[in-house]
Amino acid sequence: MNTDLIQGGRYADARGVLRFCNDFDMSAVKRFYTIANSAEQPVRGWIGHKKETKWFFPVRGRTVIEVERFGQDLQDGQDFRFRVSSSKCRVGIDAEGAKGSYARFILNANEPKVLKVPPGNWFKIVQDGDAEIMVFSDCRVGEFEGDDFRREL
Repeated sequence: MNTDLIQGGRYADARGVLRFCNDFDMSAVKRFYTIANSAEQPVRGWIGHKKETKWFFPVRGRTVIEVERFGQDLQDGQDFRFRVSSSKCRVGIDAEGAKGSYARFILNANEPKVLKVPPGNWFKIVQDGDAEIMVFSDCRVGEFEGDDFRREL
């Protein structure tokens, strides 16, 4: 899966609060955006990329990000867009089973961290209340044509 959780920090004094992640190397980042899911649909995903890396930083509230490694069908470069129809069928899990292929991360704005999700993984974003997360990407919009894969929740 090769995800990486980069520890950040928080400093507070009379002037206010400073949240940071000094060990996050942003040299590969080409764009960023924020996501704040609606109360009616607090879940976004499953989304996968074969080439694009994403980094997630909590801006406000609590966000849960679930990550699941692509199965062999995706790693071999097969066109699977029409084969993946539901997470219930667990397409995307290696033949050996789920061991080491799934992880759940809780990102909280009060405990700053950056989560790196490299290519070859599905991810799902679940947000509480008014949570907001900043997403960094190593590609520009349209740079990796055909690299945006989706499957049902």
